[in-house]
Amino acid sequence: MNVVITGGSKGIGKGMTGEFLKRGHNVTICSRSQKDIDLTVDELTKTNAEGQIICGTSCDVADHKQTKNLWDFANDKMGSVDIWINNAGRDGLKVKFVDLPPEDFQMTVDTNVTGMMNCCQVAMQGMKQQTSGGRIFNMEGFGSDGMTRSRLGVYGSTKYGLRYFTKTLVKECEGSNIRMCYLSPGMVVTDLLVPPPEQRDEDWEKSKKVLNILADTVETVTPYLVDGVLAAENNGDAVRWLTGGKVMRRFLLSKFKKPRDLFSHLGA
Repeated sequence: MNVVITGGSKGIGKGMTGEFLKRGHNVTICSRSQKDIDLTVDELTKTNAEGQIICGTSCDVADHKQTKNLWDFANDKMGSVDIWINNAGRDGLKVKFVDLPPEDFQMTVDTNVTGMMNCCQVAMQGMKQQTSGGRIFNMEGFGSDGMTRSRLGVYGSTKYGLRYFTKTLVKECEGSNIRMCYLSPGMVVTDLLVPPPEQRDEDWEKSKKVLNILADTVETVTPYLVDGVLAAENNGDAVRWLTGGKVMRRFLLSKFKKPRDLFSHLGA
């Protein structure tokens, strides 16, 4: 399989890239920073025992032209694109909305909504021309299911909208050679989850107690996500790590197990 992962230079995107390579698949990644891309490609090339293609290019997904260039780059390097994963996203400053600079929430909306839409359209148009079609996965996040939390209003709104938009595209892809799918990593310990020191307060300390029950590391989640992506064949399939049943079990078991500590090594 030939895979494109946006936002693939760090966090979940980087973790999935490594897992696809381990399974013998080619991967193209992107990031706004070419330096970050070069560092990631170099690192993963050294550990790529299977000798698969790993390449990347800078791309701001909020720019439609750059997103189209990403498709052309990936198609040129790999010959086709079988799977496209819309992983790129940001949550911005973790402060109350009243104090949030307009340029900050605009960038979050540009990346998480406009960028996701750009990627879906470019990938759909490209896959439509391929005999084999392809699969597109939109990455859900906090707020996709309607849950709310202070200081995550903008990010949560973009993810709530992402689920609605994906549902619409699932309907539009019916009867075609394109399958539109959902990908949900749950709560993963990355920069998106952990606020910087200056933005931590009593709310963060309260949140940590819950996150130590429900959150997981990139290394734990990404093998499951990649196996699920490879197994998904139907339009509208959803690969979700943290299901409602798993949440209930974790809360129940937490009463009898020693609490986990996922954040001390990060100084959080």
